Amino acid sequence: MGRIVVSEFVTLDGVIEAPGHEIHRDGKNAWALRGSGPDQQRFKVEEIFEAEAILLGRVTYQIFALFWPTAPKDLGFADRMNAMPKYVVSKTLQDATWENTTFLRGNVLEEVTALKERIDGEIVVMGSGDLVDALMQQGLIDEYRILVYPVVLGSGKRLFREGRDTSDLELVGTRAFSTGTVLLTYRPGDGASSEYEETFAWTEEQTRAWQAAQDTDRVLASVLFTDIVDSTGRAASLGDTAWRRLLERHEEVARAEVERYRGRLVKTTGDGILATFDAPTRALRCAFALHDMARDLGIEIRAAIHTGEIEVLEDDIGGIGVHIAARVLAEAGDGRIVVTRTVRDLATGTDLGFSPLGSVVLRGVPGEWELFEASTT
Repeated sequence: MGRIVVSEFVTLDGVIEAPGHEIHRDGKNAWALRGSGPDQQRFKVEEIFEAEAILLGRVTYQIFALFWPTAPKDLGFADRMNAMPKYVVSKTLQDATWENTTFLRGNVLEEVTALKERIDGEIVVMGSGDLVDALMQQGLIDEYRILVYPVVLGSGKRLFREGRDTSDLELVGTRAFSTGTVLLTYRPGDGASSEYEETFAWTEEQTRAWQAAQDTDRVLASVLFTDIVDSTGRAASLGDTAWRRLLERHEEVARAEVERYRGRLVKTTGDGILATFDAPTRALRCAFALHDMARDLGIEIRAAIHTGEIEVLEDDIGGIGVHIAARVLAEAGDGRIVVTRTVRDLATGTDLGFSPLGSVVLRGVPGEWELFEASTT
């Protein structure tokens, strides 16, 4: 009977993306290579020689198939990687460009269970974050070998995803390497229990006090989201340098307009902004100004505004009001300023016009929401 062993390079903040020279979305690649030493390399060589097969997801397979056939022959690692059986979970890949590759195209649970029955020994999973997530959900992982690197990357795909059920693991081994990287080996556990869970349980009074403290950070505000229309296409046509300069100019002018209308620029979102105002009319007039400013820069924006309760965090905002505004932005057409009915009902000004766009269901938000396109008459 085979054993599924997940072996991963992970940063302190849980990122597994681009440990080698493959492309990272923010250019933060090769962090594992920089943090590796000879003792670590010997461990990886021993691991791969002890394994009977490799199990991969589509993206990791494509990266490995490009690299390993011509990789340096360090301690025989590349030769072993090329020679051993590779199983790839993918319904879209057609050509096996790497020797000894077999595609698993059916149900993940059924295919991997059958694979474990056929192979006697370790089947190692490397990278393949989506596949690891699927295997974890199905209870198919027998061991986790997590090489934790002493680096905080700040962005990138993480190994363990949000929204999954709790999985209790049992620590069965630790090992420190010369670079400060630590190997943590886990196997599925039966669930943690401790006397301290009951000893330090909150009383009802403490819970109510906490809820009251949180409520003091909730305020009524008008939330404005914007983004640049077809930002990907514009970036491609302008080139990296010109696009970066345009974004810097856009942020500079947007910041000035938000201040002019007495709003708070909470943050920039890459190609847009998130801002709050104490009145929907100010938010609207700022959106109109941003719309005109964008055209002066040779770009077009869309905007969304909702007035509702938000949670004021230290350097950010949250709560249902923010979610609603973000979902409304997804409904806005190119160049449009779209608002909820709440904004339309509260805004004042004889030069303001609102054209109904109908009712929509906003993803993750209960009920139907009436939307309107705002304009100046």
